[in-house]
Amino acid sequence: MKALRIILASIKKADIDFNLIKEGSKICIGVSGGKDSMALFYCLHLYKRYSSTKFEIYPMVIDLGFPNSNFDKLKKYIDSFGYNLHVEDAKTVYQILSIQKERQNLKHLPCSICSKMKKAVINKVAINLGCDTVSFAHHRNDAIETLFLNEIYGGRIATFAPKMYLSNDKINFIRPFIYVEEKVIKRLIKEENIPVFPSNCPNDGHTERENIKQIVNSFNKEFPPSIDNFLTMLVNPSKIDIFSDHYEHKIEFTPLTSKTVDDISSYLDEVKFLKNSDTKKEEKHIHIYKDDKLFGVIKLLENDRKYTINLLKLLKLDYLEFIIYDLYNVFYTKHNPIEFYLNLENEYLKEIKNIPFEVVKKGRKHSLIEIKENPAKIFKKLKLLLK
Repeated sequence: MKALRIILASIKKADIDFNLIKEGSKICIGVSGGKDSMALFYCLHLYKRYSSTKFEIYPMVIDLGFPNSNFDKLKKYIDSFGYNLHVEDAKTVYQILSIQKERQNLKHLPCSICSKMKKAVINKVAINLGCDTVSFAHHRNDAIETLFLNEIYGGRIATFAPKMYLSNDKINFIRPFIYVEEKVIKRLIKEENIPVFPSNCPNDGHTERENIKQIVNSFNKEFPPSIDNFLTMLVNPSKIDIFSDHYEHKIEFTPLTSKTVDDISSYLDEVKFLKNSDTKKEEKHIHIYKDDKLFGVIKLLENDRKYTINLLKLLKLDYLEFIIYDLYNVFYTKHNPIEFYLNLENEYLKEIKNIPFEVVKKGRKHSLIEIKENPAKIFKKLKLLLK
């Protein structure tokens, strides 16, 4: 099968799985001239033709001031497709990197600083061009290498997200190549005769990522299934079992702990507690304990950055506001901005006196409310209750 068909199918799958491209989106593509970004431009240009979602793309390149940089040939190629490649002058970046290299006595330019500055520049350009989305060409190999880098140098199990919202710039950031293997991109470049322009970055080939790339490649040669299994690991939450999954979270100001559960014995306890077994497959179940005994049950529905508490049932309402604050604060801290809704019994609603909320839908027995207040302000009010 031709590489183009494989990649377009992979983009479509990523688009469906992670809701990458929205109707009417204007997408700014960072085109460096390397194989990955050139392939991304070419494929999104074609994907736009048959996708049921209507969107536009705006290619741009950043002139970071590296020696011997020239974008004339790149611009000519991009413009031949009917676009106008925007060249952003950011030559001061190289000057800053050179100064930092000397000050920190580094062997090479500091890549981490460069990465942050490039993102800031492209976000600024995207906003000026009227775009609501920025797209980079990071692929599945990049995701796996980032996983290794974070584990080795950061002490955390994490990679970059297929899609995220940059709240400061109010712009979406997507990676349509998240399912695409690097070797398929190389095939595409040859099959479609796409020009690639050499990098003028002085660090090219001398980064920690390059070292990790060699390690991952050696894994793939020694253990051929590894490249597919690494990706499966990143998209398969049911296979994750690490220490944090067994963590019991202390709810501040209370003798309560909360824990996300998915085992049969916990569900049996839940049925007894609620006196029913009605639940939705996609709901997350959170149990609240007091003195190792089940004190409450929460059923949570997550959809991108929208969180809805479909059920909150407690033995007593003494700690209701602290429980609500704790849940809201956890999600707000991780993913702000968010939408946070609670479907509560009206008798529970009467007990919420220190957390501002808006009633979305009022019912005879239950009401749907939304909380928008900054958690820090809620925290101050709740803290006063303890004095």
